[in-house]
Amino acid sequence: MNFYKQSDLEEAVELAITNTENNPARQQQLATFGFGPARFNTGKALLKAFNDKKEEQERCQNEQWSLSKQLNASLVAVAEQFREHVLVVQASFRHDPELLHSLKINRFATRRWEEVRQAVHFYHQLKLQEVSLANYGVSDKELQQAYANAAQLRQLKQVRADKKSRAEQCTQDKAQLQKELRQWVSDFRTIARMAFRAQPQTLEAFGIQVSAKA
Repeated sequence: MNFYKQSDLEEAVELAITNTENNPARQQQLATFGFGPARFNTGKALLKAFNDKKEEQERCQNEQWSLSKQLNASLVAVAEQFREHVLVVQASFRHDPELLHSLKINRFATRRWEEVRQAVHFYHQLKLQEVSLANYGVSDKELQQAYANAAQLRQLKQVRADKKSRAEQCTQDKAQLQKELRQWVSDFRTIARMAFRAQPQTLEAFGIQVSAKA
């Protein structure tokens, strides 16, 4: 039997487990037809693993979304501050072409992550060359924080990439577990139809439709 919805599959497995494990007579009947405790426990383990993986996938996706939101906001803030600082430096040190050349700020990068690298280089060079903008309204503390914020963006990007990778792996793992659950419940229902062919009420308890006799 095909289960096109994940919820239908989970419900079928849960019915099979719930309506069997507390009924020794049903367990014995199923075992007689080849569906013993080992195969039953396999289904329980698969269902638990599937639910655990589903929760992990949702957690990773939520964390990825949260990081993306934080990252996008930080990108805008860092870019705005970086451009303001560049304008201050260009105006304040226009007679020092060597410094301006070392800062690589003849133009702003057009791609956001290129601009992040440009900002990191800019602040790093200011620190290395001990350039202060305090006399121009920008404190050393502000520059240090701007440098830290720009550098942190690359770390956040790496963390987000890791969360994305984990979420994709969870999706693959969940798909494999779902495939195994489909096979397990298909086997269970095949055996149940044979074991309880004279007990339609039991089959219905497992969610198995029983054809009405003419």
